[in-house]
Amino acid sequence: MTIPTWQQLLRTLESEIANGRLQPGQPVPSQRAAARRWGVSVATVTRVYAEATRHGWLHARVGSGTVVAPPPGPPGPTPTEGLRDLALNAPLAPRHLNASALLRDAFARLAAGRARALLDRAGQTREEALHVEATARWLASFGVASEPSRVFITPGAQAGLLVAVRSVVGEGGGIACEPLVNPGLSAAAEFVGARLLPVAVDAEGPRPDAVEALVAARGLRALYASPSCSNPLALRWSARRRRELAALAQEHGLWLIEDDDALPLDPAPQPLCALAPERTLLIVGLSKVAGFALRTAFVHVPRALADSYRRHLRAAVWMASPILADLAAHWLETGLMDELVRARRQDATQHQAIAAALLGRHGYRAPAFGTHGWLPLAAPWDAERLAFHARRHGVAVAPDGEFRLAGVRGHAGVRLALSSTASSAELREALAVLGQLLQHGPTPG
Repeated sequence: MTIPTWQQLLRTLESEIANGRLQPGQPVPSQRAAARRWGVSVATVTRVYAEATRHGWLHARVGSGTVVAPPPGPPGPTPTEGLRDLALNAPLAPRHLNASALLRDAFARLAAGRARALLDRAGQTREEALHVEATARWLASFGVASEPSRVFITPGAQAGLLVAVRSVVGEGGGIACEPLVNPGLSAAAEFVGARLLPVAVDAEGPRPDAVEALVAARGLRALYASPSCSNPLALRWSARRRRELAALAQEHGLWLIEDDDALPLDPAPQPLCALAPERTLLIVGLSKVAGFALRTAFVHVPRALADSYRRHLRAAVWMASPILADLAAHWLETGLMDELVRARRQDATQHQAIAAALLGRHGYRAPAFGTHGWLPLAAPWDAERLAFHARRHGVAVAPDGEFRLAGVRGHAGVRLALSSTASSAELREALAVLGQLLQHGPTPG
């Protein structure tokens, strides 16, 4: 995958500072001079300088412009000490459930003999049939007509996504996706050698005419989808748009890679897999529901791809840990997973209400059940500037540059992860900081 120009220039600047070509306190070229030197736009240089400032390599001085920052002094408090982190979308265990008791009971069950049975079983090279059958029944509750031969358990959604991209796209293949995308997709595409092709979106999701234009102009093999709550733009695709894209996939022979951790949280789930089951690979990770430590995901594939997916899964990760898979299957069978879903949805609804109250007038959007949301920005703010100022006030956010594909314009904003703070009070404080910044504007200099 091509590295964006601004990232290449950022590395160049870092190298010049590291090797001493640029000394501490030395002014760097003006943005216009740097743009002429590098042959890029002033906007690109602005982004490079902003990111270098955020990393602490440059320092803006009132009256003397931007200079190389002095080397770090003696170790002090770490940059993350006391930081309210809205950047990392790694939800803690749901607060409305006694997660400690839940885990204690699960591990007590394993210690009572279940773990020994799993370790002693003869078929160590394949998934446990009971685990796959429980998964198939759970997926059926979302309208996915499943059968065990098409169900796989992977060690997390990222592993399931990587194998999906390798199975249906491969090197050189094109994947249509939203213009700002999940970094996990970027990593999987880069690893496989696939191309990510941005598609214009509106409030309902990716526009079908834009997808068709890519089919006609560049050729496609797959469309990437997180229709319940896309990452990072927090779009919940409309029912009409899902039907249109499912029909388009069937018409043009496209594969749908439906990577949807938020599907269990949606009170009215509408998976693409139920609309186009023979064109869709559905990946449902459990980390957004049960907490990031449960690195387990369920994958449902079209019948025609089952053998191929199994072969590539064996090559990549072989299979999920039988013990973690057993824990997940036990929660499915006993209804504890449904309790986790309800608790997470309750947390999310409360957090989204706080975000809407504090940031709604600034354009914040997200489904009520989502664990993250999107805050669009307009002048005088841009994402890097807001991220820099927010961090000075003890709040971390994820700027659009972490998700932007090369050549994409627009969609300025930051992603806010709402389920990673220690308490709702801490989340409220962090969001209030952002609201104050947006109200008063950047600090001069």
